[in-house]
Amino acid sequence: MKRIYTIAGLIFLMVLIDPVQIFAQGKIELSPFGGYMFGGKMRFYEGDLKIDNNANYGLALDIEIAKDTKLELIWSQMNTTARFRPYYGYDFIDSNPFDVNVGYIQVGTIRELDYDNIRPFGGLTLGAAYFSPQNTNYSQSWKFAAGLGGGAKIWITERVGIRLQGRLLLPFFWGGAGFTVGTGGAGFTVGAGTSMVQGDFTGGLIIALGD
Repeated sequence: MKRIYTIAGLIFLMVLIDPVQIFAQGKIELSPFGGYMFGGKMRFYEGDLKIDNNANYGLALDIEIAKDTKLELIWSQMNTTARFRPYYGYDFIDSNPFDVNVGYIQVGTIRELDYDNIRPFGGLTLGAAYFSPQNTNYSQSWKFAAGLGGGAKIWITERVGIRLQGRLLLPFFWGGAGFTVGTGGAGFTVGAGTSMVQGDFTGGLIIALGD
């Protein structure tokens, strides 16, 4: 099921882009990557939900739309564990660790600086974050999310390079929590506008296509 949601999200973002215009532009860069992600912590009225740090992986697609400017579509996922730590009075809520997949599907623009074979870049992306617990007692949640990132592309040849990047990731929880946790119908409530701070550091290979 999680793969279906991921593919559906990618298709949804791609249909926002005119494919004729994509291939009419210049260079297209495909970048598989891997790295390390910080899970973060979410505070609820009943306690804290802590998501463990772990390795993550993903894929970025950069499409040149103007000089030194690229449209970026990026997906990443971390498979990790999480634990809810209830406050006093909420000990009935399950506090055992559980497996969870945390992923981001984002689209935005990045700007690059040209220093011969090294191109520093920075950009802003918007899209969705998903939290997919691997247990039937927990429910999957999709949230609006933003990303702020920067790094460098180091070109070895005209077609092959290395991509190094760091990102600040912000999923937003408005009007309610993303998880339904506990036994006997126990749930979480949270005020509007609450966010969890996450981030990652990644490195990957760049394969350039087109002119």
